[in-house]
Amino acid sequence: MSISEDAGSAGRAWIILRAGAGETSGLEIATVPSGVATGEGPIRLALGQNGEARILLPLSAKESGKEVIGAPALRIAVSTYSYRGRQQRFLDLTCMSVELEKVFAELGDEILSRIESGTACAEAAHSTIEEFRSLLVRPNSSLVPLNQVAGLVGELFLLNRLLDRDAVAWKCWRGPAGDRHDFAAGPHSLEVKVSLSKGRTKVTINGFDQLEIPTGGSLHLLHLELEATGSGMLSVDALGKAALAKASEPENLGLLLSALGCNDVSDPSWNHTAFRLENETLFKVAEGFPRLVPSMLSEGPHPAGISSVSYTTDLSMAAGFRVDPSELSTIEELFLGCR
Repeated sequence: MSISEDAGSAGRAWIILRAGAGETSGLEIATVPSGVATGEGPIRLALGQNGEARILLPLSAKESGKEVIGAPALRIAVSTYSYRGRQQRFLDLTCMSVELEKVFAELGDEILSRIESGTACAEAAHSTIEEFRSLLVRPNSSLVPLNQVAGLVGELFLLNRLLDRDAVAWKCWRGPAGDRHDFAAGPHSLEVKVSLSKGRTKVTINGFDQLEIPTGGSLHLLHLELEATGSGMLSVDALGKAALAKASEPENLGLLLSALGCNDVSDPSWNHTAFRLENETLFKVAEGFPRLVPSMLSEGPHPAGISSVSYTTDLSMAAGFRVDPSELSTIEELFLGCR
């Protein structure tokens, strides 16, 4: 399987590898060939021990690779692997920050383009990294925290699904307005929780009231398991633009986004990471659901001197409250027709 034929870009190669579909081709580790070859063999994409995105550039005997300097988020090394019965040196580029994997994918594509045009591997890497250096050393303080980005992506994911059925559904997105729940329509509410890893079941609940069921209504919790990856399809930019295009009043939806600090869905500080959806589970919050609400407190709504609290709920303990996927459309109908 080659990138040029099947993956389309350096970024997609890491999706293939993370799915366990790489090949060794006698190189000791799983890789995906790029479709760009040199006299020393094909350029390959690989993963580090902890799943980090890597690019392996075969070096000729004349290339040392010493002129290629890394960055805080980019590790440069010369790795040697046995290939076709001989030792082959590779300039080994590894992205050390998942938040910058999208930039790293663009860096890789540009390096491949230059090598395909005839530039030697080490020189292609050196010149490209120098041009990308300002992006690879972007101060972390300029980036919106990963959990905050993921939270907005989760809410926009559901909002887009509602907008596909009703252009006025943006009015039920209540979280940006400071309401107790992310989505509300009459007596019905829905809370979105995101976990940044497949299989992770613990989520943070903010406040005594967040899992309180509205009087005379219902409360559901949508749990999304997202995987952070530079080549993912879910981003603030993609989902935000889609929602604004569908909404009956995009200017007012824009005000809701601004209330969350996102004045521009294309702002790089909100788009340093993209995601792919690994799993989604809908729960109905009811008596017995693992939660802490005012009605459980013997001292009243809040113990003396306590004004706020956050706690962790393990959704693996809420299996009995899962909603069958076939009922999802019916639950979403509760949030259509908001006026």
